[in-house]
Amino acid sequence: MATPIISPENVGPPPYSSSLGFLPRPSFSARARTRAPRQSLRFKDRATGVDVTLVGTMHYNPVSIELASSTVTRLREADALHAVVLESCPSRWKKTQKTQPPGSFLRWFLYNEMLAAADAAGDPTKIRLGDQRIEDLGACARRTIADTTRDVLNPLGGWGRLVRDWRDGFDREINGRGDARGNLRAADLWRDAALLLGMPVSMFKYPMAWAIKSPKVIVPFAAFVWGIERIPTLVRPGGFDAVTGAYVMSGEERLVSALFLALDVAEVVFVSRLFLKALLETRNDILSRSIRVACEESVESGEGGGVVAVLGAAHLNGVQLRLMGDGDDEWWAGAGEGSGEGAGEDVAPAEAPSR
Repeated sequence: MATPIISPENVGPPPYSSSLGFLPRPSFSARARTRAPRQSLRFKDRATGVDVTLVGTMHYNPVSIELASSTVTRLREADALHAVVLESCPSRWKKTQKTQPPGSFLRWFLYNEMLAAADAAGDPTKIRLGDQRIEDLGACARRTIADTTRDVLNPLGGWGRLVRDWRDGFDREINGRGDARGNLRAADLWRDAALLLGMPVSMFKYPMAWAIKSPKVIVPFAAFVWGIERIPTLVRPGGFDAVTGAYVMSGEERLVSALFLALDVAEVVFVSRLFLKALLETRNDILSRSIRVACEESVESGEGGGVVAVLGAAHLNGVQLRLMGDGDDEWWAGAGEGSGEGAGEDVAPAEAPSR
C-alpha cells in the first residue's frame, strides 16, 4: 500500500494543552498551523525513499511531550506510520516500566516524550528501541575518557587529535548539513516561548528521574561534587598584610586555587570530548542504523508507512546528515560489529506502554 501523502495542513503543531495544566501554549494562527513544528525534521531516507520524521525534544518538557504525541498520532490516523524509533534501549525501557508502572504516581509525574510517543502509536509492535545499550554506553564513555587522558598527556600528537576531534565532531554532529539546508537551529529552540517556559520542568524532572532510576550513578556523583565543594573550607586561611592591607593567600589556598583551575580546564577538555564522541557520534551512528533498519522493514512489508524517531534535540542534525547521505557511510558499514546498539529491538507485548 502506498504511503499516504500528508498535506502541509496536517503537519503543523496542534493546539497545546500541557499535561501539567499550567503551561498554556500560545494559540496558533491559521497560517502558523500550516508550518511544521520548529523542533521536527522531515525528509526521505536516501537508501529507501521512506519518509522519516525526526522529533527533537527537550527531555520531560511538556511541549516536547505534546509534540512527540501529536506527531505520531497524526501519522497513525492517516495510516502513514510504520514504526516509532525511541531513544531508549531494552534495559532503560524495562527499568522505566518497573519504576513507572501504568497508573502509578511516578508514571504520571515523570511522564516523558518517549512514553507519550509509544502511547500514541497504539501498537507495541510499532515501537523500536533504537539507542545504544546503557551497559555499552558506560564502556564507551570509559574508553573515551582513557583516550582523552592519553592525548592530554601527549602534547606532540595528542593535543592535535583533541582539536581535530572537537572540530570534526562539531561540524558533523552539531552543524550537520548546515542551517541553510534544513538543520535544526539553535533559534528553533530559544525562539519557542512555550518550550522555554517548560525548561524548569525539564531541569527538575530529568535529574530526578536519573536519581530514581539510577541511584548507583547519581549518589557517587553527588558525593564527589559535595566533597570538591568542601575542600576550600578545610585549608588554612591566609591573612591581611600589615602594611598594604591586601589579603595574602596561604600556601594551602594557593594549592587549592591551582587545583580548581586544573579541574576547570579538565572539565572543558573531558566533558566536551565525552559529549561529542560517546554521547553524540557513537550514539548517532546507532540511532541512524536503527532508523534505516525500520525504513527497510517498511519497504519489505509492502505496506509503506513512514518512520518517526523521537530523540533528544542534540541528535537531530547528526542523524539527518547520515540518513540523507551527505556524509560517509561508515556508520552503516559498521552495523553489527559490536557497537552496543539496541538494534531497533521491538517492545514485547508485555511491555506495551500504557499511560
